[in-house]
Amino acid sequence: MKFIFPLFLAWTFQAQAAWDLNDVSYLMPLPRDISSRGLLSLQDQGKGGALLTTAILERLPPLAFSVNREQAAEVLRVVSVRIDPCFPLPTPQACQKQIRLVWQPLEEDPQGVLKTVDAAIHTFYVLSDAEFADLLVDLQAWKKKFSVNTQYQPLQVHPAWSSQGEQSVALADFKNIIKKYAGLANLTRATVMVLRGADDMWAFAGFSYVNGQMDMLPVPRLSGRLSQAFVNVAIPFDHFAGGGISPAPKGSDTFNNIVAESSRLESGTEDMIREEIRSAFRIENPKNFNPENMDCVSCHVAQPAISWVLSNRSELKVDQLWSSEIYKNAKYNLKNLTPDLWNTRMIRGFGYFDTHIAISQRVINESAEVADMLNQGTAQKKGR
Repeated sequence: MKFIFPLFLAWTFQAQAAWDLNDVSYLMPLPRDISSRGLLSLQDQGKGGALLTTAILERLPPLAFSVNREQAAEVLRVVSVRIDPCFPLPTPQACQKQIRLVWQPLEEDPQGVLKTVDAAIHTFYVLSDAEFADLLVDLQAWKKKFSVNTQYQPLQVHPAWSSQGEQSVALADFKNIIKKYAGLANLTRATVMVLRGADDMWAFAGFSYVNGQMDMLPVPRLSGRLSQAFVNVAIPFDHFAGGGISPAPKGSDTFNNIVAESSRLESGTEDMIREEIRSAFRIENPKNFNPENMDCVSCHVAQPAISWVLSNRSELKVDQLWSSEIYKNAKYNLKNLTPDLWNTRMIRGFGYFDTHIAISQRVINESAEVADMLNQGTAQKKGR
């Protein structure tokens, strides 16, 4: 019997220390007031300087017609944080350890309700092996300090601050951890999703940041093109109309027809729908693709394409037909809590759509893969 108790303690420690979805991807609470500094902003100083500077904003395209660069500097907030032990750079075999921040601008509607603008900046900060190891230690100590339970919980506004919002003490301590490891000294990349047209066009682009210089990055699968857009003028927002992906990737693993004009998907298009939705399921699966070999729009629009087909062509039973292509991981709760999955304009990855949380299934699946790597003590992502 004397050996049972130590073994039980060891098992309990492992269970408490295990990494789950909300331990690798952190969704912030939406502030109550636009002047709140409860979330990270451009005023926050991190490692070697600000997390994001006005000089960098001036090199990026304006996020939306309603938010110029000067306004963006005041209203941008970090709405989510992700850690990754193996982002596939410089190669999938020799990858980077990172912290990544997602920024969205805030605004008040005419009724005074605070909401997010449907645009974002995604900033990347590279850590050394030793820094990433220290980050993991700090995050586990933070989790223990606030008695945070994340075990088998779906990805959501983080349990540590979901009840107290942006004034949470746990959130204040968490921000200090992020500022310790991320800042101008290790910023290497920024990607943007900007809102154009009548709020019915979203353009994507990426920029490297090296020695203070910013250069545009080619979009994967587009033969060197430097940007890509998605257009959807549908009203109401329960179908696709008037655009699609531009430029559209060619070849396999594409679903351009579904998201261009869903009214065309009538009798006789069943085989095409089946094949395109197979591609969308494959794109949502991080074992197949990563951000270095999949174009921006396909990643962001796969979920609404799947949701539309499941709702409007349910007789095709595509989720059963392509069950083998759908990402599965029984160790984690992969349920998507996003309330607006029906909305074909909701292409946010990990943040907010107006006042509602917006989480793509791709981000949930990636978070499970990251948690697996940390639990297994390895930084190698097989298949990514």
